[in-house]
Amino acid sequence: MKKLQAEIINSRLVTGQYGDIRFGPWGFEYSDRHSFVSLTDQCRNARQTGDHWQLAEGEWALDYHTLQTDQNRLHIRAALTARCDGLLQDAVIRLVFDKSNIQTGEIAGRQYRHTDSDRYRLYPVRTAHLTGTGDTIISVTLDRYDGAGRFAPYLYLRDSCDHWIIHARLLPIDPVDHVWLRWANRLFTLSTPDWLARMIWNCPGGRAIFWRLRERLGRHCPEIQAVPLNNLKSGQSLLLEVTCRFR
Repeated sequence: MKKLQAEIINSRLVTGQYGDIRFGPWGFEYSDRHSFVSLTDQCRNARQTGDHWQLAEGEWALDYHTLQTDQNRLHIRAALTARCDGLLQDAVIRLVFDKSNIQTGEIAGRQYRHTDSDRYRLYPVRTAHLTGTGDTIISVTLDRYDGAGRFAPYLYLRDSCDHWIIHARLLPIDPVDHVWLRWANRLFTLSTPDWLARMIWNCPGGRAIFWRLRERLGRHCPEIQAVPLNNLKSGQSLLLEVTCRFR
């Protein structure tokens, strides 16, 4: 009988295994135009004091917990609270699975094999699945969310390098407060002026073309895309709760 094994340290899943499927680390990410916070990767232009984070365009308190709730279930809860008015482009619970022994991923009724496309298959749905070689089914469900009236929930499925990645993600809804149109590479990031980004965004077809363009098209697309941001007032919070089931 398969057994779920999960190493959870400081309420964060570090590594885990179910049968022959390995996964982890899992964490949380959020960002503005100039800063990036991650519990599992290198942060950028962000300063941490306990659970408080100072970013370029805001100051935030993060409450993040991972629990194994029964023999085949893990639950993650993340609440991000603004300590002053601040901008965000997204807030994300991030789950990572080794691609070995996983045959396919499924989201929004569409099934995919791992081709290292690095495409963010992003949909306003509540469940995504991974199917293992031994008929193991992994279901990731967005159970609860609160976007403070400024953000809406999505899941995405991504095949990247040696991993399957599933994000439960809150993204800005209209009317957006800012539009960041940029081209990024390993050496520098170029951003258009705010007025030009907004004009392109509002042009017929502008949003459809540039909205998270690189994410949608994958690894071989230049790092060009438009990213909307919304403001949260001091004291407002974003909430995500996710359950991962193994069977």
